[in-house]
Amino acid sequence: MSTPYKYGLSILIFFVALALFSSYRIHQGLSVKEYRRFQIIPDAAATKNFEDSSASSLQHNTTWRAKMWEELIKSCQNKTKTRRLPKIIGIGVEKCGTHALMQFLIPHPLIRIARRIECHFFDAKPGGSVEDYLKLMPEVEEDIFIMEKTPAYFNFRSPSIPADMKKIVPDAKLLLVLCDPVERVLSDFYQQWIMFNKTNQSQREFGYKTVDEYLDVYLPRVQKTIGDFDEENRLLQEEKIFKLFREDHLSHILTTGFYALHLQRWFKHFNETNLMIIDSGAMIKHPGAVIESAQRFLHLPMVLLKEDYVLDEESGYFCYKDWRNENKLKCLPSDKQRTRNGQKSLSPDAANTLQKFFESHNKALFKMLNRTFWT
Repeated sequence: MSTPYKYGLSILIFFVALALFSSYRIHQGLSVKEYRRFQIIPDAAATKNFEDSSASSLQHNTTWRAKMWEELIKSCQNKTKTRRLPKIIGIGVEKCGTHALMQFLIPHPLIRIARRIECHFFDAKPGGSVEDYLKLMPEVEEDIFIMEKTPAYFNFRSPSIPADMKKIVPDAKLLLVLCDPVERVLSDFYQQWIMFNKTNQSQREFGYKTVDEYLDVYLPRVQKTIGDFDEENRLLQEEKIFKLFREDHLSHILTTGFYALHLQRWFKHFNETNLMIIDSGAMIKHPGAVIESAQRFLHLPMVLLKEDYVLDEESGYFCYKDWRNENKLKCLPSDKQRTRNGQKSLSPDAANTLQKFFESHNKALFKMLNRTFWT
């Protein structure tokens, strides 16, 4: 067979295959052009380029979006429901906006949340079976993406959590929100304070009335035990974090912010194809861009758009605008805004001390990810 003939035959086969593919997608109610909108594309700093609407300009047709939404709902109707393992797991970081991320994602017609939002399966039940995990999940249709989020997975209790997770849900996509560890300390401190009160424990039993009192005790303790980030001894430092946590639970208010030390064990089992790292600052300022990027990463149809997330003037925070329900706003509960409304803050001295305390760990993180977050 001559070379020109082979070349011509190859071209013919390609166009026949493309025609068949297009015919199939159109039969399903989608054109090839529309289908391409669903495909994952490189997440090239989507949140930084949120003003560039070229990626989402094709979706401004509200008629198209409404049609696609209904088709997605219909595609799941009259299908057998079974308990399924989650396809999406929010692994942390605690007090960095994981609840906001979940709240902004769950309007998607193909996402359902676990029976308990925070399952605590991998941290509370190390060595648990697939059957045990399934019991925590709802019965859903085959095309549905179940989501659970347990921020404690990132840094609590067992260093084997990443390996256990990869074994039980190898195809899951993980979402990780990182925030300024200095601000995280303040939020986590008041979370612990409230938890002690809810369990009928007094301030005296908690031991610290202010974050400054806590820092006076724990900063020297953690600095002496862990110290600055040490590339040569990072595995040993990780071991010390867990040992300190077992001996003194409240140490995690500080050690959770050693993101680079925690991430090294996650990167043994997950990478950029199944672990999306989100900047909490982008979530606060441009949540719509983050949600669009998350849908690409999760291989979900792009039906949640930047325009769906609007700033609520009363609270000063972004809310989801439910376009299918007279544009009613769905906002975060007030208890998720404790330390961002100005009512709680660090003293200037405490803030400066914490910035120096986390400096080497932040630099290690930025180098590890080749990406700068808070500055």
